[in-house]
Order: sequence, then structure tokens, then C-alpha cells
Amino acid sequence: MIKQLTYCLITSLAYFFSCFIYAEAKLSVSYVEHPAVRKIYLPIVEAMYKEAKLPIRLFKVSNSPRSVEALNDGLFDADTGKILSSIKHHENIVYVPTPISTVGLYLICLKSIVCDETVLNDESHMIISRFSKKMLTNILPIKAGMAQILSQQKINKMLNIGRVNYSLIADDISSAARHFQHKYSVVLVSKESYFHILHKKNQGIIPQLDFALKEVLKNNLAKQSKPNKNKESR
Repeated sequence: MIKQLTYCLITSLAYFFSCFIYAEAKLSVSYVEHPAVRKIYLPIVEAMYKEAKLPIRLFKVSNSPRSVEALNDGLFDADTGKILSSIKHHENIVYVPTPISTVGLYLICLKSIVCDETVLNDESHMIISRFSKKMLTNILPIKAGMAQILSQQKINKMLNIGRVNYSLIADDISSAARHFQHKYSVVLVSKESYFHILHKKNQGIIPQLDFALKEVLKNNLAKQSKPNKNKESR
């Protein structure tokens, strides 16, 4: 009898602690440092998980193929988001089917030179970007030379002093790389939907996240469509 009571007590305690640990477990979600991520995508992702009642832990990663490989290898649970062309051939990465937003790929040029899509097809040109040529050519064909520099600040400095003529940057379509437009020519060369991505071990929560994301996007749209009371009173 005592052995049975002891067994039941141990089993009950094990169940209690396993439930406690599960309840406290947080999904690890990575993000890259980028204005659109900070201002637009990250708040939406945080609201989505809150709506889904799933706790998360955010951490910053470098904007490089290595972070995608790390997610594919299961070193963390999810990433704020990517365009699907950047996660091609990563069989362990899945995504929430409702897109968060639309990302544009923009060609940035010094104003004194020609700036259009022909630049991408000219092998004599050199274009710098935070993204690798391998990733960019998954989006669109590029014959020009490519150099990857992970720091956008360094890229901006090189453009400012005229060391390079061209750069490719990504930005949310709503922002349209406005912070470059006053000083450079800016041309939209591609646009794709932006999706929240996860390791496939977490694919069971995708329906829950998809429903939550739709609610968040609907609520955001409702807020944007409300008339501004301050403007009405003028």
C-alpha cells in the first residue's frame, strides 16, 4: 500500500513539474536588425504570439545565410520572417501561410548615373548588398558582380564617398526605401510576400498562429482606417 502511494505521489509530482516546465517554456524567435523589422514586422509577430497565447523569447541574429541554416538545423524555434526565395532548399523550415507584409528589393544608385534594371544585367558593374549573390539570384537574375557587406552603415558610407555606385537593399513596400530617396536614385526591382518562418518541429502550432496573425492584421487595419480625431476637429 505504501509503495503504491509512493508511486502515485512520484507520478503526480512528475506530471506537475512537466506541466509547469511546459507552461513556462518559451519559443525562441530570432530577428535581424533592420528598420522595417523593428517598426513593422516584429510588433506584428509579438502581437501574433500574444494573441495565440504562446510565450516567446526574442534574440537578435546577423542578417546572413548562417542564421537561416541555424533555424533549419533546429538550433532555435522560429524567425520573425523571410521571403520564400531566401529559404529555398531548406527542408526543415516551414511558414505561417498568411503573409505579414510585402518586401521590395530596391536598386540604389548615385544620382549622376543610369539607374534601372539594365544595371543588374551588366557584368562590368559591381553592386554591394547585405545579401549574398546566391540569395539575390534566387529572387531575380543578376549578371553584375556582387559584393556582400553585412553592415548597412558601411554600405551607406561607401555610397556617400562614391567608392561604389550601386547597392541592393530590402525594405517594406510601404516604406519604399524613402530614407534613400533624397540622396540617391531608387528603383523597385522585385517584390515578394514576407512570411513568419519556423522549424518544422513546431509545425503543429501553425494553424494557431495563422488564426492569430489574421486577427492581428485585421485589428491593425481597423485601427488604420479609423478617422483621426485631431484632424476632424481642425
